Amino acid sequence: MEITPIIKEDFLVFDQDEVLSQVIGKLRQNEKRAGLIFRNKKYLGVIEKKRLLRSRLDATSIKAGNYIHHTPIINEHADIIETAYTLFQSDVDFLPVEQNKKIVGVLQALDLVNLAMDLPELKKLKVNDVKIMKSIEVQKDDPLARALDVMFLKRVDQVPVLDNGNIFGIISYRDVLRKYLNWSPKREHSKKFNKEVASTRSAEVDIPNLVELPVHSFSTNDNLVTTSQDSSLRDVVALMVKRNVSSALVTSGQKIQGLLTVKNILRSIGSLKIPPNFNIKFIGLGVVDLNSYQKQNVKKVASNEAFKLQRMIHNEFRLSIHLKEYEKNGKDGKQHKYSVTMRVEFPGQIITSTQDDWDAITAVRKTFDNAKNVVKKKFKEDISNKNISNKKYYG
Repeated sequence: MEITPIIKEDFLVFDQDEVLSQVIGKLRQNEKRAGLIFRNKKYLGVIEKKRLLRSRLDATSIKAGNYIHHTPIINEHADIIETAYTLFQSDVDFLPVEQNKKIVGVLQALDLVNLAMDLPELKKLKVNDVKIMKSIEVQKDDPLARALDVMFLKRVDQVPVLDNGNIFGIISYRDVLRKYLNWSPKREHSKKFNKEVASTRSAEVDIPNLVELPVHSFSTNDNLVTTSQDSSLRDVVALMVKRNVSSALVTSGQKIQGLLTVKNILRSIGSLKIPPNFNIKFIGLGVVDLNSYQKQNVKKVASNEAFKLQRMIHNEFRLSIHLKEYEKNGKDGKQHKYSVTMRVEFPGQIITSTQDDWDAITAVRKTFDNAKNVVKKKFKEDISNKNISNKKYYG
């Protein structure tokens, strides 16, 4: 399964030399939690608003480049399992997506987790099949500094708030940011909260006063998602998506057992071990004009695409990939064009696909795309014919 359906083209771009007050202002205006940092059109990394709460800031002078979180870039056709592991390792809420070496969108971790629930291996999972984070909690009268430390050190966006061992509410980076960065709230607040928001200077973080306030000044029940260990993981994820939160409290009555986080769900997805049931034979790869790195990349792409094909066929199959190279005269002298022909054999079926392109990797991807389209059409026709036969049989 590919990530293509959940790629979002709506994202913010910042120059590394922009001051934080400008960055924060744009994030606030567009209701975004993070953006991408560039230098001369070169991607550098991600800047996340939540990471700005760990130190005293002069947002009018400090540049965004000082708060870059370096991340990998994923391909638009990346496999969902591979991407889940990358997101988990990167420790961010989203990653940039590239097409033909150009960033064209971003991928949100919560969207990927939601899509992954359609994987056969995950449909029947319970909450207790995922590692739950324990001992993550604060008391309602604790200073905000403690909650910020817990969120930062444990790498979570929300922390449950207790009152004498019972659930009082939850505190999140979003709650803190809305108050001290003048974040546009979409929910009702108390008069005290609104008064404090109104007196807050836009795009400034007053850390000394911030950390001294009690946690209960920020905690809320509005986006509180609770679940039990025997609940369906699929149902809990659906509720997290609906509430747009990255974690859920795992409870037993009024007692907290732990925190179910998007990050730990990503780890479970990324650790799925699905053995390949295919083998690939390459013909002509050794003689085409590609360096060793490019040839290795062809094999890697073919293996990833074959894995996606496997999830469609649900059977053992064999692949043969034949690469040919042609030279054509162009403005810059001789150019190389690559032709890829693929043959897929599985019980009772043989599928062939051919594609040309000036880039060998692109030719391989397009050849697999053609084959996948044929497989989709074939299985759709088989299901349709089966339904017609059943209808005739049962009258």
